[in-house]
Amino acid sequence: MNKIVGIVERFLRIVMFVVAVAMLGGALFLIGIHQTNKNLEKTAVSGQIVYGTEVKAIHEVSYVFEGKEYQKRPLDVYFRKLGNAGEKIKVYVVEDHPTRIFISKTGRPLIDSAGLIGGWSLVLLLILFGEHQLLRRMKMLEESSEK
Repeated sequence: MNKIVGIVERFLRIVMFVVAVAMLGGALFLIGIHQTNKNLEKTAVSGQIVYGTEVKAIHEVSYVFEGKEYQKRPLDVYFRKLGNAGEKIKVYVVEDHPTRIFISKTGRPLIDSAGLIGGWSLVLLLILFGEHQLLRRMKMLEESSEK
C-alpha cells in the first residue's frame, strides 16, 4: 500500500510541476504579446460586443476600420468579461494590423494577467520546493535515528 501512495504522490508532484511551468510559460507569452504591440500606432474606434463566431460563449468586438468590418476578441482581455452582447465599447486598432485590437492604448491588462499567472506559478513552485526540502530533512532524521 505504501508503494502505491508513493507513486500517487510522485505523480501529483509531477503534474503540479508541469502546471506551474506551463503557467510560467503562459505569463511569458503574455509579456511577449505586450512587448510586441505596446509601441505600435493604434487608432481608437467604436465597436460593438457580439458573441464569438467559433465559441458562442466568448464575446468578441465587431468594428469597422478603414471601411472594412472586422470581428475579433481584444488581445488584452483574458480573464475578465468584455461586457454584454450589444454594448458599445471603444477599442484600439493597430494601424498596420487591423485584426489586432486592444481595450487600452498601452495593452496594460496583458501585464496584469501575466503578473497574476506568473505569481501563482511561482507559488506552486515554492510549495513544491518547500515540500521537497521538508521530505529530504525528514528522511535524514529517520536515517540518523536508525543509527
